[in-house]
Amino acid sequence: MAIEHVVVLCLENRSFDHMLGFLTHPDPSFEGLGAAGPHTNPGYDGGPAVPATPTAKRVLPFGPDHSHDAVMNQLGATGRGADRQCTNDGFVTSYELKAQGKGPGGLGGLIAPLLKWLMKNKPAQATGRGPLVMECQDPGKIPVLSTLALQFAVFDHWFCSVPGETWPNRNYLHAATSNGETNIEIRFYSDPTIFELLEKHGKSWHIYHDDTPQVWAFRELWDTPDRHANWYPTNRFAEHVAAGTLPHYSFIEPNHRPPLHTLDRNPSFGGTPSLSNSQHPENNIVSDSAYDSFDDSADNDFSRGEQLVATIYEALRANPELFARTLFLITYDEHGGFYDHVAPPVGIPAPGGGRKFGARLLHSIWHRSVHDFDFTMLGPRVPAVLVSPLIEPGTVVHDVHDHASVPSTLRAIFAPTAGPLTDRDAWSPPFHKVANRDAARTDVPDLSSHVPATPPPSAAAAGAAQPAAAAPATTSAGARDVPDYYRDFLRQADAVRRHLRQVGEPEIAAVAPTDPAVQRADETTAAFSAAAHRHRHPDENPA
Repeated sequence: MAIEHVVVLCLENRSFDHMLGFLTHPDPSFEGLGAAGPHTNPGYDGGPAVPATPTAKRVLPFGPDHSHDAVMNQLGATGRGADRQCTNDGFVTSYELKAQGKGPGGLGGLIAPLLKWLMKNKPAQATGRGPLVMECQDPGKIPVLSTLALQFAVFDHWFCSVPGETWPNRNYLHAATSNGETNIEIRFYSDPTIFELLEKHGKSWHIYHDDTPQVWAFRELWDTPDRHANWYPTNRFAEHVAAGTLPHYSFIEPNHRPPLHTLDRNPSFGGTPSLSNSQHPENNIVSDSAYDSFDDSADNDFSRGEQLVATIYEALRANPELFARTLFLITYDEHGGFYDHVAPPVGIPAPGGGRKFGARLLHSIWHRSVHDFDFTMLGPRVPAVLVSPLIEPGTVVHDVHDHASVPSTLRAIFAPTAGPLTDRDAWSPPFHKVANRDAARTDVPDLSSHVPATPPPSAAAAGAAQPAAAAPATTSAGARDVPDYYRDFLRQADAVRRHLRQVGEPEIAAVAPTDPAVQRADETTAAFSAAAHRHRHPDENPA
């Protein structure tokens, strides 16, 4: 049966072992943590070895470091190219250093001395927390992902594309390159993407989002009315599935907006949950003093990520005819600093190319110092589960994949005569042949109990419902009240806002400049979605 639709959901910052290492899989070849141990890391500063255990909470007192240099330290990487070796023995030390307010990174560039003078190192917040990074999720705490991994296909050698942060790894999903970056660099990227390649071959695509999506970084994907019209609020996905109007390729980005509440969600201080569902560790932070006794069984970002997966799956299951012709991939952009025991492959083809002149100029002014990297090694393993009624239950895929396998697969299915986007795309194996049944299964699992009764509102949905002008959410939180990682999303939202003003999009022009940055991001998301609605319905009277 031919595949006509591919759906990709990319969540945030979790390693394979952290999420699926303790999964009890019927296939004895499954490379988790159940055998061939011991799976340990040396303790910090000569302390006793720390084993991996299925005792993780959904929350943490500190987000693990996942900058490039930190990841290389976690992997114990030495050497270069095909001679590089990794021991994966630095995770406990890395997390302990993070808890103590220390880290491997610095700043480089012409204005680095000024920035270093302006910035102060964070004081040590805690000690003895290193072992927490070895704690992995009990499969019972992630019933949706665990069920899908057992009932369809799980990849136990899917690695993120770069030993580094979110932006470069997500860029590989779209362009099979990070344009020479290993850490987050906030700028617009002009690398050709799989979305544009599909267009050239007459295939359709949508991007679904609720907050400030990272894929905004590819300005060419929304810089014309026709392309801007392809962006939808996430809750429209189920409508498109039900109506049979799903495009050939759907990319779904989770809601990154962090919990804007007191750390321990104390209602007496006005604590309220947010709508984020990315499972990013820093969206699931409680204070160090509260962590040990904290009950994380209530609603939180981590559990909402499970609900998001279930919602997408159940939307597909509700249309069996369409589901039978669809591949649904769930993966994570990078490992987030969490333990994994499998060393990443080396001697991998680099994508080729690198920073263009404008990016090199920006990089020369300021950047975070990182060790030189040749892009011939993948990053740590991340969860990857492929869902389709054409997949036998209990399937384990051992072949090495990375995020460039997404464009590789889309080319293989929808544009088989097209050349690869990059040398990495040419190397990365496609995954569509895992769906190899002649007829669709009818015994697929029912996960409807994990779908929330009412989907949460979003800035994107608000914009779509009011196409004449953005209707942003309001908040009293400022940039200092959000996790460090989300400041990158706020900076990107400001860059998108400026460009929308420059090109004269009326929705953003109607919104007066505001503070703080979180509210501006809400406004930008709503205005962006309202403009997308107008581009889809140019003859509609906004009044």
